[in-house]
Amino acid sequence: MNFKNLTSEELIVANFINETFEEHNQNMISTIVWINNHTNYLVNQRPDVHRAMNNLTNKQFNRVIAEILLPF
Repeated sequence: MNFKNLTSEELIVANFINETFEEHNQNMISTIVWINNHTNYLVNQRPDVHRAMNNLTNKQFNRVIAEILLPF
C-alpha cells in the first residue's frame, strides 16, 4: 500500500498495522484489539514498531488508521 505524507514513525506503524489488518481479514477492530493484547510481542519481537507507536500522538495514530481504511 502506498502511504502518502507519513513521517518515518507513522510509516513503520502503518506498515505493521496494515499487515496485521490483512491477517485479521480487514477487520480494524480485531486488529486494534490484537495489537493491544500483544504488547509483549511488540516489545520483544518488533521493538521498532513498539517504539514508533509510543512516539505517535493520538492524532498521528488516527491518521495512520485513516490512511489504511481510506480505500474502503
